Amino acid sequence: MTGTIRIAVTLAVFAAMLVLVVLRPRRWNEAWWTMLGAAAMLALGLVTTHEAVGAVLAGKNALLFLLSLLALSLLIGKSGFFDWAAIRCARIAKGDAHSLYRNAFVAGAMITAILSLDTTAVMLTPVMLALVKRLRVPAAPYVVLCAFVANVGSLALPISNLTNLLFADAFHQTFAVFAARMIVPQLVALAATFAVLRWHFRRELPRSFGGEPLPEPASVVPHRAYFLICVAVLAVVLIGYFLAPLMGLEPYVFAFAGSAVLAIAGAAAGRVRVQALGELSWHIFPFVIGLFIAVQGLENLGIVGAESGWLASLSVGSPEQLFAAAGSTAFASNIMNNLPAALIARSVLLRSHAHMGTVLAALIGADVGPMITPFGSLATMLVLTLARRDGEEVHTGRLVMLGLWAAPVIVLLTTAALALSFVLVR
Repeated sequence: MTGTIRIAVTLAVFAAMLVLVVLRPRRWNEAWWTMLGAAAMLALGLVTTHEAVGAVLAGKNALLFLLSLLALSLLIGKSGFFDWAAIRCARIAKGDAHSLYRNAFVAGAMITAILSLDTTAVMLTPVMLALVKRLRVPAAPYVVLCAFVANVGSLALPISNLTNLLFADAFHQTFAVFAARMIVPQLVALAATFAVLRWHFRRELPRSFGGEPLPEPASVVPHRAYFLICVAVLAVVLIGYFLAPLMGLEPYVFAFAGSAVLAIAGAAAGRVRVQALGELSWHIFPFVIGLFIAVQGLENLGIVGAESGWLASLSVGSPEQLFAAAGSTAFASNIMNNLPAALIARSVLLRSHAHMGTVLAALIGADVGPMITPFGSLATMLVLTLARRDGEEVHTGRLVMLGLWAAPVIVLLTTAALALSFVLVR
């Protein structure tokens, strides 16, 4: 296969895979299409078996951590935690719809940071939609809130996003160091996002809400002892993440241990059964593995070398380089989805021995940037799909028009905060 034909075929296979992931013919899960794309890359000789295995093994720690987080989130969900959190948001608001929106945003940001953006997308979104229907307030602002906060709120910790796990593992960033560097950019990103959403929905959000009377938060907790165990285990696991490097352990060891404790406690309380294994989002793993292999096909075209040269032409660790890294990754995320964009960015940054500020700036682009197109991140697709199933359609054109101006503003402000933090604390 000649060079020109190889380039054309690789790009065609990758583009077709992305289109199929978005359109989902016959409603087949996204994982089928990424695995089909990977199979095509292998069958056509665009990726060797050795390269495919290497690409998957390079992300094994991130995949193990993802599995532990999915299990932990599922088991915590069995305690009624997410319903409890939604009811608390509404009761604290005391009939003030603006306060309800703020509380929902804060709850979403906290759940995303601690349990990952997929948890916010899959578990908080349905609960929040059920709540706003009960309170008879417009659902669209809350659907968009869940989509935005799931992405924007995923900067703080390595566990908040799969892209974070991939970067933290590749660049040997401990939990504590990563969190210390990203906490200020995370707060800036959240403040900017909330301001954007409140302004955008200023005419749709009512001043007050009524609807059906709200139950006591404790009434949605089916087993109080198991609920308290979940809260305690989550706190211990979070502490364990920070202590793991000092103990010579991978952080996911604590997440798996916490999941084991909750599985036993949940079984004893009658809240967890063997069938719960089927409720795990297993499809995420073939989806991600397929992307690993498909992206390897793109990298074989020499994209990494070209991008590395461009990045190296900018002053190392300069604000210019940070903004370039964030902007280019954000742009790529909206074109091809943030996971393949992050995988390519990771390879570029590793080859160019990039400054840590540049690495984290690229991560801002991958986490915060993919808010223009609905397929920019899997979390956004999940939120919109769940809302659609619930009868709440958010028009794609409206989401794109909001993202076109909101995403660049949020990325710029967040990257500026990161650049300033590196100027003040090197």
